[in-house]
Amino acid sequence: METIMKKLILKISAVAALALLSGCATSFQEGTLNSISEYPVVQHKQSIYVDLAFSGKLNGEPWTKTDKQNQDYLKNRCMQTLEESGMFSFVTDELKSADLHFYVAVINDKESNSSKLTMSALTLFIVPYTTTDTFRTLAVIKEPSSGKQLKFSLSDGVDHRQSLLLAPLAPFKTSGSALEECTDRILENLCMEIYRAGYVK
Repeated sequence: METIMKKLILKISAVAALALLSGCATSFQEGTLNSISEYPVVQHKQSIYVDLAFSGKLNGEPWTKTDKQNQDYLKNRCMQTLEESGMFSFVTDELKSADLHFYVAVINDKESNSSKLTMSALTLFIVPYTTTDTFRTLAVIKEPSSGKQLKFSLSDGVDHRQSLLLAPLAPFKTSGSALEECTDRILENLCMEIYRAGYVK
């Protein structure tokens, strides 16, 4: 009976340890961009055509596994952000005769080190392990009727840290939500750059 109880306690302890380790990854904002909580009211709204391209890299090398999925997601989020800003009369990804043409290229540079991950794992993540996702964005806004155009770039990122000591924060700072918040901040600020450049007033 005592042997059975010991085995049971060991199993419970192992499950608890695995649960703790699997929940010790947390993510934090890396850049300095702030979310846009309120957009300016504009009187002169214009229709806008949107095209967005996405490219992923891992340690400087192309990593295309999720490019199509990420591109579709970011394009939809970009169009939604422009619509929700209330600064444009119409947002489309098909009608190139729109007043404004907005082209966005997003590069996700992910940096990871397998040897450092191994070292961290060998210490049961007492030694922290960090990876980073940096989003570099180049955008071009064009007004075909006047020939006016402007290029601008923004970047922001997320640090992902695995550490046993960060386990209590894990449910509140998940990797997926941090990445979504980061790209939303970039898209919101891109929207504001169009306004600051005077394309809508």
